[in-house]
Amino acid sequence: MPEWNDEYMNILLCYTDRLVQIKCDEELMKYLALPGNGALELSKYIKEKYKKYRNKNLDISVDSLAIEILAHAYIDKFAETIEKINNRVTKNDKNEIIQAMEKIKDRTEIIDCGEKAIDSNRIIWDMLKPLSQVIYTLLGKNA
Repeated sequence: MPEWNDEYMNILLCYTDRLVQIKCDEELMKYLALPGNGALELSKYIKEKYKKYRNKNLDISVDSLAIEILAHAYIDKFAETIEKINNRVTKNDKNEIIQAMEKIKDRTEIIDCGEKAIDSNRIIWDMLKPLSQVIYTLLGKNA
C-alpha cells in the first residue's frame, strides 16, 4: 500500500512509480487560496521530492503539473477559463479539454498526476502548458 505524507503544508502526497497522488481536500484548498501561485510552488516541491524518494526524475513538467492541480481543485472555474481563451485553443482541442473536465468532475478527491506512459490525461495538461501564463492570470494565480 502506498504511503501518504503531509510534510508540505499539511497537503497529503503519495509518490509511486511514475505517479504522484495529491489529496484534494480542505488543506490543499486552503493552501491554493493563499496569495500567489501555490500550484506552481507545490509542483516544484513534488518534482524535487519525487527525485529524492524514487531516485529518478518525474517526467512531468512543472507547468503541466500545476495546471492539472488547478484544474482538479477549481474544476468549474477552470472550465470557464478554458472557454475564455477560445481564440488560443483550436475547437477540436477545446472539445477534448472540456470532455476531460467533465470526467474529472466525478473524480476530484484524489488527483492522480502520472507520466504520459500511465496517464491518458497527461496529453491534456501538456497541451495547455503553452497557455500556462494565461491560465494562471485568468485564475488569479500569478506569482
